[in-house]
Amino acid sequence: MTEQYRQACNFVSQYIFFDNQFDLTYQSLNKKLYSDLRGLFGLKSQLAQSSIKMTIARYKTVKQQLFQNPYRYKDEDGRWQRIPKTLEWLWNPVFFCRPQADLVRNRDYSFVDDGQVLSINTLGKRTKCTFEGEHFAGYLNVSYQLGTAKLVELKGRWYLHIPVTKAVEDFQKECVRQVVGIDRGLRFLAVSYDEQGKTKFVSGKKIATKRHKFQEVRNSFRPKGQNQRSANSKPFLGERTVGCLM
Repeated sequence: MTEQYRQACNFVSQYIFFDNQFDLTYQSLNKKLYSDLRGLFGLKSQLAQSSIKMTIARYKTVKQQLFQNPYRYKDEDGRWQRIPKTLEWLWNPVFFCRPQADLVRNRDYSFVDDGQVLSINTLGKRTKCTFEGEHFAGYLNVSYQLGTAKLVELKGRWYLHIPVTKAVEDFQKECVRQVVGIDRGLRFLAVSYDEQGKTKFVSGKKIATKRHKFQEVRNSFRPKGQNQRSANSKPFLGERTVGCLM
């Protein structure tokens, strides 16, 4: 299922890139591609619709990235130029390389047997499986809302990442009993000071050491990457991770 879903997302991405002039309207894409997604990839109704929504969301993310960091290149005179902040300047369609699936609550996944068993939709019939949810039971009560989950696999283990929301009371200024100021930095990750004159320093020494180590690793990869990439290489924006998948 996750592999077919990945291929379906790439199918939608190819259509958006080559045939649809980057029209990201869900209604038009669903009307054009829904039957093909059901027939070519064997996806059920909700999975077919989710593949369209996922691809649209990925293109919107890339569009935002182009707006924040427009691509720069050197022209024939050696002067730096910037491309317009639009999707029309993508050289390749967005590509999904990792098998995955977006499952809608109570349509593609649900908890049964008092929350002890997870029921998941597949290309065939639904499958039921146990899960490691020692601390998850508290999120199954009515005060929490479970959103669309993402199913992924890593080294033979399956993970279902579920966003959880809960409505909380509005902040009441009258309830404030003490004010604490916090200053964030690099040498000290945080320095706090409260109304009673108490201060606290959170050292960033260990983080700085780790940051320096990671920088050395990146620097060791950089020369190899520069040799492989020509000066006139075209930009490619592939699959980007949004949020925490694993």
